[in-house]
Amino acid sequence: MMLAVFFAQIHPHYLTKKWQKLRSVIFCAVTGYGLIPTCHWIWLSGGFSSDIVQEFVPRVLIMYVLAVAAIIFYMSKVPERYFPGQLNLGSSHQVWHILVVLMFYWWHQSALFITNYRHSHPCPDYPLHS
Repeated sequence: MMLAVFFAQIHPHYLTKKWQKLRSVIFCAVTGYGLIPTCHWIWLSGGFSSDIVQEFVPRVLIMYVLAVAAIIFYMSKVPERYFPGQLNLGSSHQVWHILVVLMFYWWHQSALFITNYRHSHPCPDYPLHS
């Protein structure tokens, strides 16, 4: 999927108005693609009643809230839609970048959290599902 995103981004028409919806679909698809392994991990971990799932899923949800907020700013062109030509700082693209950086920082902290959790709570030696 990432290779397809890369090839789409180097296409000469990628930044044109004609491809705006395609760019939005690509961003949404990359964001949504992470839900598949998350759901699989929840199932492998024993469902929502599992301690690790209860500890980690809220972190995943916060990451997705940041991603969705970034996409909303990117697609809606707010605030420059309401203040055309007046924003050198604070445009939707800049807000998008800030939210994406925050999202990646949050994900990095979450990766450290789950690593520390696994060091203190090793994986069970037996499969949870037979």
